[in-house]
Amino acid sequence: MTRPPPVAGTTDRVLWLDSLPADQLALRPPLDGDTTADVAIVGAGYTGLWTAYYLSVHRPELSIVVVDAGRAGFGASGRNGGWCTAEMPALLPGLIRRHGPMAAMRLYRAGQRTLDELRKVFATEGIDAHWRHDGSLYVARSAPQVDRLRGWQEVRDKLGITGLTLTVGPSAAAQIGLTGVRATAYTPHCAAVQPARIARGLLAAVERRGVRVVERTRALRIAPGLLVTDSGTVRARSVLCATEGYTGRLPGHARRVLPLHSYVLATEPLDDAVWQRLGLTDHRTVADGRYQFGYLQRTLDDRLVLGGRGAYYRFGSAADRGRGADRRAHDRLRRTLAELLPDLADVPVSHRWSGVYGLHRHTEPEVVYDRDTGLGHAGGYGGEGIALSNLAARSLAALVAGVSRPETRLCWVDNASRRWEPEPLRFIGVRGVSAVATGADHYEHRTDRTAPLARLALRAIV
Repeated sequence: MTRPPPVAGTTDRVLWLDSLPADQLALRPPLDGDTTADVAIVGAGYTGLWTAYYLSVHRPELSIVVVDAGRAGFGASGRNGGWCTAEMPALLPGLIRRHGPMAAMRLYRAGQRTLDELRKVFATEGIDAHWRHDGSLYVARSAPQVDRLRGWQEVRDKLGITGLTLTVGPSAAAQIGLTGVRATAYTPHCAAVQPARIARGLLAAVERRGVRVVERTRALRIAPGLLVTDSGTVRARSVLCATEGYTGRLPGHARRVLPLHSYVLATEPLDDAVWQRLGLTDHRTVADGRYQFGYLQRTLDDRLVLGGRGAYYRFGSAADRGRGADRRAHDRLRRTLAELLPDLADVPVSHRWSGVYGLHRHTEPEVVYDRDTGLGHAGGYGGEGIALSNLAARSLAALVAGVSRPETRLCWVDNASRRWEPEPLRFIGVRGVSAVATGADHYEHRTDRTAPLARLALRAIV
């Protein structure tokens, strides 16, 4: 097979942002001096905006200010792969171990119901999210991957969670045009979306509800009752942190959330005959079964979006990796595309970008609010933040508003993780686990047997 061409250019171009109407990209003014509010929220991504939204539902009399260092939805909320799911196949076993099967099941089912909540809010607020609720297809291309799909189904069955359809053999290969398919697992609990439309639509929705959002305003320090920015100070009863992978930029928070980098490509639009050959006649999302897995989907304008996951970490928890590292990562994605879909090895790539997602030391999302100090935070979704951020924001907003809701009794509430190790231990550990996962993928591909250290990789990589 001919080696695919490298991804041309060095400019970071995000498909989701490029395709937004110009009026949705209008910047809000920065903070213009000191002010007061009942609630101040740092970060105008999904978590911050959803928290503001539900606070305005529970307590419409509250004054709420949301500040963002750049543009609302600039981070992971506008730069992800477009999967709206709460399936959590890697997270579920850990939830069971740490919280018990009943608590894990409650969180899982709450995540599934979140898709209905999102669809309802989008309809109510007039947010065109390009919602296509066609489910997800998880693909196994080796014997160990087939075993992992079976194991996932067994865990779900024990919890009484239905809806996963496992297919093995030629019938599985007929479902999708990826090379070497041995088994598939289909779940209806996923929608493909245009993530930047969600972020900017939600921004407009909270503003209609009286929330003040200021952009180009960098938070410098948070403390009880106080949010200090480069454009003024906000004094507020509650100060909430919703900065996900960018949390380390706040003094005193460098080791609370680990920023990991994920990479995405988008092709030029493909014609219908190509989609027929690929078996993607609808908008199912697709993921392969490696530890450092790839995922893909068909967009509303018929592009193929391909993403790659792994523990791409930069020393000191830096939130950007530099152009050289980005180019190498996108070239690896291009090779992955050629491996999975040889017919598309030379297809033109129109966009390439990266995003930063957050991971806590216990690898779980968490929602924390201290009523005495008024400080709180939510995040650490491990890459499944489109759906989970809505659920976490409902948990956090209810805690701040002092209302009793089922979301406040989920196992992630007050589930604060210990901090990550200091450098260089953090760098060595994360890069080491990533190398183990990559090595396990190569070993399984070469031998068709489970890698000796695969269990370690599976538990450490989300």
